[in-house]
Amino acid sequence: MDDHIQQAWQFYRKLGSPKFICAPMVDQSELAFRMITRKYGTTLAYTPMLHSRIMTESKSYKEEFFTTCPEDRPLFAQLCGHDPQFLIKAAQMIQDQCDAIDINLGCPQGIAKKGLYGAYLLEKREQVLTIVKELKQNIKVPVTCKIRVFKDRNRTLDLAKDIQQAGCSILTVHGRTKEQNKDFVGQCNWTIIAEIKQQLQIPVFANGGIYTWSDVERCLQETKVDAVMSSEALLENPALFSGQIKDLNDLALEYMQFAKQYDARIVEIKAHLFKLLYTGLQTHVDQRSKLASAKTYEEHLEVVIELKNKRADVPKENKFGWYKRYQNFKQPQDKIKDDEKQENILQQQDLLLINYDTQ
Repeated sequence: MDDHIQQAWQFYRKLGSPKFICAPMVDQSELAFRMITRKYGTTLAYTPMLHSRIMTESKSYKEEFFTTCPEDRPLFAQLCGHDPQFLIKAAQMIQDQCDAIDINLGCPQGIAKKGLYGAYLLEKREQVLTIVKELKQNIKVPVTCKIRVFKDRNRTLDLAKDIQQAGCSILTVHGRTKEQNKDFVGQCNWTIIAEIKQQLQIPVFANGGIYTWSDVERCLQETKVDAVMSSEALLENPALFSGQIKDLNDLALEYMQFAKQYDARIVEIKAHLFKLLYTGLQTHVDQRSKLASAKTYEEHLEVVIELKNKRADVPKENKFGWYKRYQNFKQPQDKIKDDEKQENILQQQDLLLINYDTQ
């Protein structure tokens, strides 16, 4: 165990002891987006979640969803799945193009429940530990994990220690339960993250509750973690880790340059622009409709340029707002509607998986 702890820290230091992390995000932490965040202070980035079984069975999946370049380092590739053999095979396919393989133990979506991965796999403690152990024994790069917490404090702490014991080199902790998601997100629990950091011997990253640069600084101070990971705040503001307030219209235009350079997919471009340009699109609904119907790179770029011109006189501080759309922290009021929402997500994700199953 002492050797594992020493190796974990040697690995982290070899990466440059990164403190500012771009989270794994489906269809969102693609190469173009990773590169713009790296320009503005991100020191480690994760790929989008990659489905281990589909990667091993589909000829086109890896080529479409796992893209990188020499400047895209350090890079952790995140895999999901519950079968150790699929995870090992998928990891071996990409281990030479990344610095670590991360196991997704945090996804709270309905598709993760159906596929038994993400936060739902945490309910299968022995299976999780087996996956970590077998991956560590069968791949060349370190194994890391990203988890959500349980409502029970002791259960969370015990699992974190077990995952470390199994061979995890870096643990990222999202300080929310799987039930805290989207409209019902709730406050992030930095206290439990601080406790995990205090009790573990490997590097620990904090995820959740980050919106501004001051939040980043406060999280590092309050939790004593080794790094802070951001997802949604980075989606709205790729320059978050620069510690400066940048004009989001300028960042959107810059993202488009990266998207062209790294051949981002239209679905990725559209999703990013709806977040980067959120407040402007609420005012200029004609541009919102135009963006929604855009089908080519050029059509998306046209919206970016037109909205930039229309918003030239708006102070850059007033262009933020997408992240705050959930800041009322609503609690479930209508379980039927929530169930319908989750089922819609499940069906949409199933279509993607079915498509790759047939290739």
